[in-house]
Amino acid sequence: MSMTVGAHIAHNAGRFPDKTALIQDARRLSYRGLDEASNRLANTLIARGLDVQDRVVILAESSIDWVILYAGITKAGAIAVPVNYRLTAPEIATTVSDCQARMMFVTEDLRALAPPADSVETIIDLGQGGLEAFIKDAVATPPAVEVSPSYVQAILYTGGTTGKSKGAMLTHENIFWNTLNEVVDTDMHEDDNTLLATPLHHAAALNCWLLPHLYLGATATILPKFSPEGMIDAIERYRATNAFMPPSMARDIFGHPKAQTADLSSFERWYVGGANLSRKDRAAIHDLIQGVQIYFQYGLTEAGVIVTVLKEKDYEKAPESIGRAFLNSEVKILTETLEDAKTGEVGEIAVRGPTVMKGYYNNPEATRATFHDGWLRTGDMGAMDENGFVRFHDRLKDMVKTGGLNVYSQEVEQVLLRHPSVREAAILGLPSDEWGEEVTAVIVVHDGHAEDPAAIVAFARTELAGYKVPKRIIFLPYDELPINYSGKTMKRELRDRFLKQSV
Repeated sequence: MSMTVGAHIAHNAGRFPDKTALIQDARRLSYRGLDEASNRLANTLIARGLDVQDRVVILAESSIDWVILYAGITKAGAIAVPVNYRLTAPEIATTVSDCQARMMFVTEDLRALAPPADSVETIIDLGQGGLEAFIKDAVATPPAVEVSPSYVQAILYTGGTTGKSKGAMLTHENIFWNTLNEVVDTDMHEDDNTLLATPLHHAAALNCWLLPHLYLGATATILPKFSPEGMIDAIERYRATNAFMPPSMARDIFGHPKAQTADLSSFERWYVGGANLSRKDRAAIHDLIQGVQIYFQYGLTEAGVIVTVLKEKDYEKAPESIGRAFLNSEVKILTETLEDAKTGEVGEIAVRGPTVMKGYYNNPEATRATFHDGWLRTGDMGAMDENGFVRFHDRLKDMVKTGGLNVYSQEVEQVLLRHPSVREAAILGLPSDEWGEEVTAVIVVHDGHAEDPAAIVAFARTELAGYKVPKRIIFLPYDELPINYSGKTMKRELRDRFLKQSV
């Protein structure tokens, strides 16, 4: 069995030609239709002179056509470079330049964000007529290109939440092994219908939900823009069996009045990752959908993507951990001197296995700095227990150093989220003459709850050592909390905002 995406689609076009592969609103595309459309695109690109491993940028919102673009580019043996359309035009131009793109697809609604025409050899504007007009004259037979598993399938740019974005090169082999990890360890099956509510340019939505479902011959329903109402309606209308969402989105769903009356009984598995999911949140999910299985997952783009999973059946063995390594991945903890940490010792999480990226595109220095003896250094702090469960502590860059002591923001956030009035919590280290850094909590309270800093501090003192308790609490409305497209709170933006206010 081939490891390439194109081969998986072609295989399922033979197994289930008329089965629905993709849904978007009223549009449905069968496996035969997806195979033929992506073949036509691949043949069009090859006829236009695209060579194996040329880079092709996709600047478009999630859609069925987005999937055809991705599949067709990779069938041609080229490298797909999905770009975050929520970046600024200069940021997009930097990404396009960094990957040395030969071609670029851009939809009409995002044309203003595209770089100058002379920055890319060919920019294909999917305006009037759309993708169908571009491929209308091409044949639907498989392209005459042999795609090796070792070829780079995609360059996925890191979120840049802690610095300059870098292009992680993931091969067909890397992504195939990630697909197997997801299928085997999270109980996916061919009768699934996954609901994709986070953008497909994001590594998790692409590698962990879209591509595994296409491998299985299952169905993927695309929701181009997330809203709680839209997601609840889509689960009910399309009988979705699973979806991924970060905790902030999950709280939007189970806290919405419409969720209490909708028929969500088709929903079997609720995938969560990217931030803390408290026991309180889990209870709310289980109250909403009886029998639903929660899979909490941790990963990063460079790992291809997912590294660990906390399965429903394992939760009480290590509550609020990020779980254990996937079947085909290895995880360990490194000390500051890059030695293997002892059981329970906090250090840097490292991962090794066939899903881990080939390296950063055109950046050998960053690649060397990210690997140690074949292990990918994640930049995340954690500790592993005797059963292999990993407790996440913090991003290295988010750790607060106060009075000479280390405070792991995730630990404090987990406690604060257990308070009944707290909807969202983010811990920052802000400058302090006395402490070096002051543990600062940015809090969003649930609608109808009072902003009571004394009550929150008192609650924190019952579970945290004194030096970990926030010395300052800042309340924000939910719509002022900077959350990126993958549901993560942008702490760098928060820190910059409050640093400017203190000047």
